[in-house]
Amino acid sequence: MENSTRNSHAAPRTPHPASRTSHLAPRTSHPAPRTPHPATRTPQLEPRTPHLAPRTSHPEPRPPHPATRILIAAGGTGGHIIPALSIARELQLNGAEVLFVGNKNSMEQTLATNSSLKFKGISVQKFYRNFTFAHIKFPFKLLKSINDSKKIIKEFQPDAFLGTGGFVSGPVGYAAHLKKVPIFLQEQNSFPGATTRILSKYAEKIFLGTKGAEKYLPKEKLVFSGNPINLNAIEEKGKIDFEKYGLKENSRKIFILGGSQGSVILNKAFLPIVDEILEKEYEIIWQIGKYSFEEIYGKIKEKKGIYAFDFSNEIGKIYNSIDFAIARAGALTLAELETKKIPSILVPLPSAAGNHQYFNALELVDKKVAILLEQKKLTSASLLEAILKMKDEHKKMKEGFEDSKHIEAARIICNFIVRKITK
Repeated sequence: MENSTRNSHAAPRTPHPASRTSHLAPRTSHPAPRTPHPATRTPQLEPRTPHLAPRTSHPEPRPPHPATRILIAAGGTGGHIIPALSIARELQLNGAEVLFVGNKNSMEQTLATNSSLKFKGISVQKFYRNFTFAHIKFPFKLLKSINDSKKIIKEFQPDAFLGTGGFVSGPVGYAAHLKKVPIFLQEQNSFPGATTRILSKYAEKIFLGTKGAEKYLPKEKLVFSGNPINLNAIEEKGKIDFEKYGLKENSRKIFILGGSQGSVILNKAFLPIVDEILEKEYEIIWQIGKYSFEEIYGKIKEKKGIYAFDFSNEIGKIYNSIDFAIARAGALTLAELETKKIPSILVPLPSAAGNHQYFNALELVDKKVAILLEQKKLTSASLLEAILKMKDEHKKMKEGFEDSKHIEAARIICNFIVRKITK
């Protein structure tokens, strides 16, 4: 069903309190952007208001009518939520009114409200890949979440819907389709999530974070935008205080991270080779994460040349202080590493939906800026071997990076949507 126009036979919408006179008339000036409330959270999940001046290759769109409204849905993980927040900020800077929909009492509710975004909560049950008794309730909860989403749409009267993934965006997106609201999607991973694949048939455009997703989605609807990322980490120019953390300023440094929660498997493989790495004149910056912090930190706290923590608010400074990273292969982590031109050893999480982290990692491996080490082959010995390989190939990898599109992704997506609904 075509979604680019509203049903001409539908009853006219009741005007929102912020009355609209036309969707075609441009505003005479930009409204002052809202100042976001500072978010208190782990660094990978920190939303931020983008502020870069528009580049000439992506001209600023005509400002939308003040009453233009965009409905956004995302949830489940920071990998889906952070792009949504970044795009929401760009839309607000362009004068749009944004409503964020997600699960009640969820990560997305916390981050959206901390970012001063209007939020509506619904109850959505994830469809688990392995059978559980929760599946018995799934059809009933799905229908209720679609009906709740239709009520939100009727009240908010959005001009467009944007979904950035996570199971919560499915019923909201389908309700938008039923209400004849134009649908836009943003897919972060090289293998699209189930929600993106299902909603793709109704979407006007699908914005891709990586080109690997092209073969799974309707090609005529695709726009390669890059992944909207945490600009706080990317635009930071300083380095960490080496003396404060017991490190040398001019040493080679490895950053090991497993996402905002850390990775127990990565930590256990890395711990036995710590002394050998230090002997090779590397220093270590180690985001252990909360799950195994006490256990791991107790074994390394007396060693020199290691800065270990459960989480840090200085990820941008850490990026500027390291030579290479050992990491999982979440889409936003890779987008940040690519934008900062940091070579990496990637250990994809095999339990990620559709094994999408493996396909994410392959994109950087194909660009010859990363080494792939599958978890089924991960041992302390294989990890040390990869580190020694990185030592030999680091300079060549560093020179192999090209300019990243991710830093412009939120603006590209915002401009496209605004032009589409205001032309």
